[in-house]
Amino acid sequence: MTGKIATCSAVLCFLGLVLCGCVTTQKYSDLLTEREALSLDKDKLATQNEDLRAQLAGLKKERDALADEVVTLKDQLKSAQTKGAASQAEAATLQNQLKEKDNQIQVLSAQIEKVNKEIAALKRENEELKSKLAPTPGTGTAPAPGPGTM
Repeated sequence: MTGKIATCSAVLCFLGLVLCGCVTTQKYSDLLTEREALSLDKDKLATQNEDLRAQLAGLKKERDALADEVVTLKDQLKSAQTKGAASQAEAATLQNQLKEKDNQIQVLSAQIEKVNKEIAALKRENEELKSKLAPTPGTGTAPAPGPGTM
């Protein structure tokens, strides 16, 4: 009887193994190869992930530096605009002063011309008076002053 039990046990074990999903050696090798390939892919992806994180950190630093540069450039632009506005205001003031000086020059030029005409008239009058007071040739005496000259 023990022989029958042993035989039945062996048959049941064999059937259990067949029915429970034993895999073939080929399928096991394929799955093992696929597992190794996936493990290699996982390692490659982990390395890529580290590289990308390092790149990301570098790009963030570069972005922050550029943001700081933008702030600095905006400040410089504001300063330049303020200086430009001040320069324009000063230029307008100087233009007004220049116009005033031009007007003064015109007024003074007219006055100088008037004074020069008066001087020329006075010189002619002076020459006429000198010629009247000068001695006449041949008589040796100066002409008598006219009425109202004394």
